[in-house]
Amino acid sequence: MDEPLFGGISRREMIIERFANAFIISIASATQLAALVQCVRTGQFLHALLGVCTALFAAVEVRLVNWYRRGDLEPSFKYIIFALGFAITLLCIVANLYFFL
Repeated sequence: MDEPLFGGISRREMIIERFANAFIISIASATQLAALVQCVRTGQFLHALLGVCTALFAAVEVRLVNWYRRGDLEPSFKYIIFALGFAITLLCIVANLYFFL
């Protein structure tokens, strides 16, 4: 097995990354489900498109976290990954507010 390029990551960082990954997947899945329900309910396909966009952003985030965990990305990417996770969370909150208010 190859060594990570920039050394291993600590157990604490691994737990934080797994929690962030699970949180992003769960909130994006809930938003996707809400988008599909609202699309069927109202007949506006814009809701489904917004749900697809959140799912695609979440997929990018998950892939970046996996690359970071394997050691393929520099440690400075950690802050970009957390910023993207915050942006996705905010996007999902705004999308759910748009669907239900």
